[in-house]
Amino acid sequence: MVTLRLYQFSAKQNYHSVKLHRFTMADANDDQNENEQQMINKVRKFLLNGCGCSRSPKGGPCSNQFSEETVLTNLNNCFELSSAELYLVILANIQVGEKRNRSPRCNFLYQSLSICRDMFLIFYGLSDCRFRRLKEHYENHGISQRRHGNSKRLPSNTLSHLAVEDVKCFLTNYVEENAIQLPGRIPGYKNEDMKLLSSSETKMSVWRQYTAACESSEKQSISYSKFKDLWQQLHPNVVVAKPMTDLCMTCQQNTAKLVRSANLPDSEKSECVRAQQEHLNTVKSERELYREVCEEATRTFEAVENTICLNESHDPCSLDGTMHYSFDFVQQVHIPSNPMQPGPIYFKTPRKCGIFGVMCEGITRQVNYLIDEASAVGKGANTTISYVHHHFEQHGLGETRAHLHADNCSGQNKNNYFLWYFAWRTISKLRHTINYSFMIAGHTKFAPDHCFGLIKRAYKVNYISSIYEFAHMVDTSSAVRVNKVQLVGTHNGRVIVPVYDWATFLSPYFNKLPNIKKYHHFRFSTDKPGKVYCKEYSSSPELSFMLLKNRAVVPSLPSFHASLIQRV
Repeated sequence: MVTLRLYQFSAKQNYHSVKLHRFTMADANDDQNENEQQMINKVRKFLLNGCGCSRSPKGGPCSNQFSEETVLTNLNNCFELSSAELYLVILANIQVGEKRNRSPRCNFLYQSLSICRDMFLIFYGLSDCRFRRLKEHYENHGISQRRHGNSKRLPSNTLSHLAVEDVKCFLTNYVEENAIQLPGRIPGYKNEDMKLLSSSETKMSVWRQYTAACESSEKQSISYSKFKDLWQQLHPNVVVAKPMTDLCMTCQQNTAKLVRSANLPDSEKSECVRAQQEHLNTVKSERELYREVCEEATRTFEAVENTICLNESHDPCSLDGTMHYSFDFVQQVHIPSNPMQPGPIYFKTPRKCGIFGVMCEGITRQVNYLIDEASAVGKGANTTISYVHHHFEQHGLGETRAHLHADNCSGQNKNNYFLWYFAWRTISKLRHTINYSFMIAGHTKFAPDHCFGLIKRAYKVNYISSIYEFAHMVDTSSAVRVNKVQLVGTHNGRVIVPVYDWATFLSPYFNKLPNIKKYHHFRFSTDKPGKVYCKEYSSSPELSFMLLKNRAVVPSLPSFHASLIQRV
């Protein structure tokens, strides 16, 4: 249980729950015009029926002395006055009426003509209740500015400053002990400084702990609604984690160590803090590198945007510049899919469709490879390399320098086969340089996740009966057409994008890199064919390894086109 701790704060704030009704100017004008029209209709009806008095010099009702135009002109003048100015005018008329007659009743005049009370209220657009309150104010205070009774008075349900401080102390301590930092950018969370509580927690459970802490400390507690309001004001960046949120295991372990280090010596506490800080600094530097290469790719494309066609394939090394790509698999979807879920399902097992996305951050476009189960051969290294190779050949821009980012999946991306493939591309001079990078495990949210989110959002609300309808939905999943479709195969088994056995083709020429999993950055260059430069992190020293078994024997590009690679 989190106990209450009192601290001194530099600024004292009084937090109140205030509900503000915000209207646009058009709505305000519409309301004002509607009220004025209602008042005009009321005036016309009153003049038509008459006031019922006999104050007219001719013995009839006083309302017969005035035309509709006169009454409406005076009423419009009153609408132009502020409430305080109008109240002073009414109080002056009340004073004049009392001077003429000492009785409790008032005699009213308009342009030296005697009028009754009802006619006076119509002239100035007053209700009977408001007139009586103004008359009572005149009797007690005379002609003076009228103020609301609650002015400079706090509401009865206002929290004391001590109660607000207690809530602030409790929430601050609870967040420090239980919340963890959000790892990178996750769809659904707009800010990167978000902190997450366990998905098993709720605001109600935290409020109950707060109430129990107040009872044990004999302090005043607040209601649940006030507690939520103060939570939103004091810690808007602290939320409860959604189920299945991808979190970093290192962050969770370090946070657990920090929680358990409360009674440990200061040296061990500082070691826990140092380890967590080093991890977060490393994550930050890797994220900054990812942003920098994406911005460089954007600048490269902006320089040649008017001279390049995105719907055509481009020759290797035809564009002098750097382009950035990132790729990933996403959870497969099922076909058919109906968001309305009517009646029974007629398929025991729906047809599966995998999705592999290659995002080019320079042009903000992702090519999504739709893998029907008739064309699926698994998610191994051969499959991933084949799709990336196809993207380079058919959808790439032919840049001389390529930088790629992938997640830390060792079975698909972080393996020797990918290193051999990139070494082969530089040996074949299909790229001058290739940089291959991985983000820290648990902090791997990047651009493909955004495009996958657009697809899944559209998938939930559209009826899909075939892979062709699904392809059309992917194409139209975003208004700016950030998603593009590439079918891997058709429903009848026809292969469009073949998957090759790259491991068998490249293994005779290359050696494996020892301790490959500890490195996060790899670099290949045509100047040093067959050599890979590795770094553990972006700020670590660079090491080099020769991957070629025999520098005189290299895999040639014609051998690939001679179909030495067989489909899996």
